[in-house]
Amino acid sequence: MPDFIYLASQSPRRRQLLEQLGVRHELLLPNVQGDVAEDAEGIEAVLPGESPDDYVMRVTGLKLDAAVARCARRGLPPAPILCSDTTVALGTTIYGKPDDAAHAARMLAELAGHEHRVLTAVALQVGAKRLTALS
Repeated sequence: MPDFIYLASQSPRRRQLLEQLGVRHELLLPNVQGDVAEDAEGIEAVLPGESPDDYVMRVTGLKLDAAVARCARRGLPPAPILCSDTTVALGTTIYGKPDDAAHAARMLAELAGHEHRVLTAVALQVGAKRLTALS
């Protein structure tokens, strides 16, 4: 068993959390020179009638699928692959990443004073086994 995991996330906070836990990790990010393009926007598109819980679990699973394929394409040594996604929901409305500062301000104004949820899904691929969680 390898002594590290691959982290398929660009989030500095996720890297920081692994470091605080003492988990050795290597980044497994898309769009390295010579890598095939990945459709991040397509992966994160909300499907009609999709609940926020289903959305964040589906997106995390698709991101992990892409990371597993990326690892295989690059011929990297086998190791567990960790992927995660977070979304904010107000009722059934799913808030994605803002396009710019003005969009972020509009989103915050809509959320202000309203009870909303922050959902995080985590998926870990270890060989052929996949573990998932939602909080």
